[in-house]
Amino acid sequence: MAEANKEGRFSSLASRFKKSDKPLHVRPPYNEDESLFSICVECIDKPCVEACEESIIRLDGDKIPFLNFETSGCTFCEECAKVCPHDVLVLNNKQFIKAKFSIDISSCLAWNGVMCSSCKDVCYEDAISFLGVFRPTIDMSICTGCGFCYGVCPPYSVKYEVYPS
Repeated sequence: MAEANKEGRFSSLASRFKKSDKPLHVRPPYNEDESLFSICVECIDKPCVEACEESIIRLDGDKIPFLNFETSGCTFCEECAKVCPHDVLVLNNKQFIKAKFSIDISSCLAWNGVMCSSCKDVCYEDAISFLGVFRPTIDMSICTGCGFCYGVCPPYSVKYEVYPS
């Protein structure tokens, strides 16, 4: 009984410091119409997965590509679009990832008095700003959705959600 009570007391705290268990299927850039990703089921060798220099393009349960930001982010290298045989990804489409990033201030180290700038250090677009050395915020008007800030955050305070199609 004491063990169950102990787990109950700390489970809510521990849940603040883990990544979401819910898969977020953010699709690769260079696509204007997400419904086209259904064509990817027909693609046998999935060249976009192999071409990704950051190895963040993965396949979901339906064998459709999505971006996994756990270990890296998108450099917009264009390789996935160059090798797409069905024109689901096309270079003349805007380099933009349909993800909205935010910072959970309750678990963010910098929002809680600890000097940390992991998210800002990897932001190529300088979309993350600090008030002095604390309280980071993400300017979504600058953010490209590359995802580099997500995997480097020590307490997993950077969150993202998929933009609606």
